[in-house]
Amino acid sequence: MHGMKPLTKLGEKQMEDGSVWELWERDGELSLQHDGLPCAGSFTHGSEEAMAEIATSPITRAGQPQIMIAGLGLGYGLAKAMQCLPKEKARFIVAEPVDAVVDWNRTHSENKAALDDPRVTVECAAAADLCRKRTGSLHAILLRHTFARCEMSLGDAQAFFNALKGGSLLAITLSKRDKRLEGTLGKAGFETSTSPVPASSKGKQNRMHILLLARRGRFVPFAER
Repeated sequence: MHGMKPLTKLGEKQMEDGSVWELWERDGELSLQHDGLPCAGSFTHGSEEAMAEIATSPITRAGQPQIMIAGLGLGYGLAKAMQCLPKEKARFIVAEPVDAVVDWNRTHSENKAALDDPRVTVECAAAADLCRKRTGSLHAILLRHTFARCEMSLGDAQAFFNALKGGSLLAITLSKRDKRLEGTLGKAGFETSTSPVPASSKGKQNRMHILLLARRGRFVPFAER
């Protein structure tokens, strides 16, 4: 198309399983892709920010909230969670098994400053594996999975459940509702609900994502803890 800016590859990383991660840029917009499928973009991060805002809203009064970001993407969920929880004692654990994604964020993302915040810890590991080492310590887990079906095992769901404090949320963004995933989370002990959220925070697009909220039991106000 005449006048369209060129598409530029900024980075590529092949994983041990043969899959490929790539970072592309066109006219200032970034696209993070996995095996050719867009999984994060600087245009379509509305649902990611909505997830962070909704998942952190019940814990704004917590003295030392601990949030896990399961998959860094382009950093929009992390940045929004930090904006919603500005407390000095808040802690944000980023679980990102692809080290190149972290490097690309530090170099190219508009949210790169978040990674240098002393409240942020980056772990090069899968979120479920990190959760198996934590019991009842997290106030929220944010998982963005809008690019492909979320193939979560019951074991992983139970790891997320066990890592959360009572009443806390595992929040997942999806491209569409997934009743099989809801069933897996239910077997792990979660109470689930879904709601549509705008996929993009820019433009006039009407595309929606699904926000799946999985709660570990009844929420107890922090004043009562």
